Parts: sequence; C-alpha cells; structure tokens
Amino acid sequence: MKIRRVGVVLFAVVAMGVLSVLATSFAQDEGARVGDDEAGRLPVGYSAIVKKSQRKQIYAIQDKYQKQISVLQKQIDAIEQERDAEVVNVLSEEQKKILAFILKLRAEEKAENAKAAKQATAAGAGASN
Repeated sequence: MKIRRVGVVLFAVVAMGVLSVLATSFAQDEGARVGDDEAGRLPVGYSAIVKKSQRKQIYAIQDKYQKQISVLQKQIDAIEQERDAEVVNVLSEEQKKILAFILKLRAEEKAENAKAAKQATAAGAGASN
C-alpha cells in the first residue's frame, strides 16, 4: 500500500511540474511579438505557426472586433451599475450603513495590502542593487 501511495504522490508531483512548464510556455506564446509587428496579441499557440503577413491580418481582425467589444462592454457596465443600484435599494437604511462600513474596511485593507506590496517590491529592488 505504501508503494502505491508513493507512486500516486510521485505521479501528482510530476504532473504538476509538467503542467507548470506548459502553462509558462503558453503564457510566453500569448505575449510573443516579432520584430516591428504592430502592437497586438496572438491567441495562445499561434506565434509558433503564423507568418508575419498572417499576424497583421489577425491583428486587424482583432482590432475590428475590439471596437465592437468596447461598445458592448460599456453597455454591460451601465447595465451592471443599474442592477447594483436596484440591489442596494432592497436594503434598509441601517443595512446600507453597515454595508458602507464593510466596504470602507475592505477598501482600506486593499490599500494597505497594495502599499505593503509596493514597499516589499521596493525593498527587493533595493536589495538587488
């Protein structure tokens, strides 16, 4: 039984390592650019197979659809704001005060975490110089 468990654990460790390497490889492909190409991003895996002329075509297609997506995203944002306003109106005044307090605490915590991360980054950069 112990040998089987060790085998399962070993398999899991190796699988996680392989997945990590693959994820890193795909992430690098996604942001890949060639020389003086126009700014743009290719879908994962495309950078290894498309020609420069195909890249330009893909970027043009992406730009065309991005304009439509941007318009729709603004509409989605507006609808979400309306929805959120309606949801808040379901609450009593007391609940709204409590929610405001909770959201304030979360915002302060987020700001503190961002400040701490910035300081840690600065300390790390200073240590490497």
